Amino acid sequence: MAPVDLHSLRRETLALSGLLGDPAAFAQRLRTLLEGHAHRLLRRGPSLSKRGALPAWDVPGLLVREVEAALLPAAQENPPAALAAAAALWPSGRLEEKQLAAFLAGFSQDSGEIRTLLRGWLEGVDDPVLLDTLAARACPPLWRSNAVLFRSDVRGWIEHPVPARRRFGWTALRKWAEEKTSESAFAAFDLLAAAFSESDPEAQDRASGLFLKLAEFYPQETQGWISELSTRSLERGRTFLRRLLPRLPAETAELIRRIRTAE
Repeated sequence: MAPVDLHSLRRETLALSGLLGDPAAFAQRLRTLLEGHAHRLLRRGPSLSKRGALPAWDVPGLLVREVEAALLPAAQENPPAALAAAAALWPSGRLEEKQLAAFLAGFSQDSGEIRTLLRGWLEGVDDPVLLDTLAARACPPLWRSNAVLFRSDVRGWIEHPVPARRRFGWTALRKWAEEKTSESAFAAFDLLAAAFSESDPEAQDRASGLFLKLAEFYPQETQGWISELSTRSLERGRTFLRRLLPRLPAETAELIRRIRTAE
């Protein structure tokens, strides 16, 4: 891996940002930049990747941060160009290129186009890093544009037959809940019970992370939600909650214990 010359790198990333309006040239220039800084011994490929992981250039994190910093003003100024560049990066890109595609898509005001791209991007993707990046960067324009429609999107993801799609749905819902808006809280409490029947351990872990955030952000509302469960006799629900007892706030954990005792 070539050492990173910060001055030279910033010159390269500035030139890259000037190509944002030309998707094909932008994608080619970015790939040249990444390949020039790739660690060829550690670079992930089909033979080296762990199960479910995408091939990656394994470039220094500094390079990716510098690329994002250089692209930020241009993407803010021209969101349609950023979205077109994102669409060009994704199809043949390695992990870093796909992450930058998600970064660029997040600037778009066109929620319909983002939703269309995201539908294709999620096909066959199960890399946890990429799923997290898509949830954090490509989804915010969707929930800001129409919270009701985004709640419907999330419901579709967490009810999907493919485990990776459900993992993505729980991750997206958690990222939204971290915004601490009334719409995201309503959606989270409305959809959380679906975790009780979740069979995929990774998806259930992500749903557990959502529940812990809700307990932290909305303790009274969380306790009210739990209290309603006492009449539902959901064994899977009790199992889900019981597993989280050591990590919950004391009052919430005690409420769950009392419900178990009463039943």
